[in-house]
Amino acid sequence: MKKLSDIRMRDPYILTEENQYYLYGTIGETEGEKNLYVFKSDDLENWSEPTVIFTLSDDSWAEKELWAPEVHKYNDKFYLFISILGKNGLRGVQIAVSDTPDGMFIPVANRPANPLDKSCIDGTLYVEDGVPYMVYSRDWPDNYDSEQGVYIGQVCAIQLSDDLSEPVGDDFILFESPDAALSAGKPVTHDFFGETVTRYGSDGPFIVRGKNGSLILMWSPIPEGNYIIASAVSKSGKIRGEWTHHTTPIFANNGGHAMLFKDLSGNHKLCFHYPEIYFSERPKLVDVEILDDTITVK
Repeated sequence: MKKLSDIRMRDPYILTEENQYYLYGTIGETEGEKNLYVFKSDDLENWSEPTVIFTLSDDSWAEKELWAPEVHKYNDKFYLFISILGKNGLRGVQIAVSDTPDGMFIPVANRPANPLDKSCIDGTLYVEDGVPYMVYSRDWPDNYDSEQGVYIGQVCAIQLSDDLSEPVGDDFILFESPDAALSAGKPVTHDFFGETVTRYGSDGPFIVRGKNGSLILMWSPIPEGNYIIASAVSKSGKIRGEWTHHTTPIFANNGGHAMLFKDLSGNHKLCFHYPEIYFSERPKLVDVEILDDTITVK
């Protein structure tokens, strides 16, 4: 067994299903492998050793670097959304399906769910009026604004077919990082995968519904190098917005890529990695309350 504090992980995601917790995430020690893993727990503190739930096949469109997995229950099956580097050099979000949350997961199609000509990561499932959408991030390396000399982070969405096997129509932008007060005018210049890059981040979009029916979208920019959990609200309750940005972060101390889940007692918990320091990240859990159009830490 492992304590949660012993698991080095980025982009943690917890699914609660039938009195069991399932923990997925980006594990540094396995990024060079072609396997994805899950940890299990019944108390959020003591976790099993990891077991394989997905293996990248040699004939896949994708090549390596399995990032930011999420597992969603949809139409009585479990769907894995995972960001992978494609053989064409672009990152994309693979969707795979299983009858159980601990796999094995089988790709629904041999292609990413996002447009094939764009580099996209951090896909999450959102269903509106029975119609499934994937919400995701666009950022480095193919979203460069030459006039500003920066990579512009975007949060985008695309409709999916009912079985999640293919995109339907064109993708659309929900908002861009410079639109948000918390990140506007605050790009970061840093070493990013061996390249000096100036960018606005747009990591980890995740949508929940507020008490009054609005949509609250959490995401993580990196203003001037401080990774945070920001949020925006669509008061119409619709994915196409209009999205208004909150001016106070949910978490402001160099941690992010957050998601929300309910524990076995029905309490809402925020799950994210902290700190934003490579090889030091750990899953962090915080009690929160969902209000009309905000999420507040208790």
